[in-house]
Amino acid sequence: MARSNLSGAWAEAAFYLGLSFIIPISAVAGYFAGAYLDRHLHTGSVLGAAGAVVGAVAGITDVVYTVARKEKSAGNQ
Repeated sequence: MARSNLSGAWAEAAFYLGLSFIIPISAVAGYFAGAYLDRHLHTGSVLGAAGAVVGAVAGITDVVYTVARKEKSAGNQ
């Protein structure tokens, strides 16, 4: 395998590995935002759970759009 192909493979692997962190980080960020609101609005843990769900959905949406954009740009080459 040529050196440029090997570095391209590592770049692809790094890209997709980075995508795997988006969903859990989004869910955790949503949870902390909801937990912050729970403390200040005295709503129990309702907003923390809702924030985690909204964060996970936002992360999934971001991953889908990112992969679609990458596939579209790969098709144009």
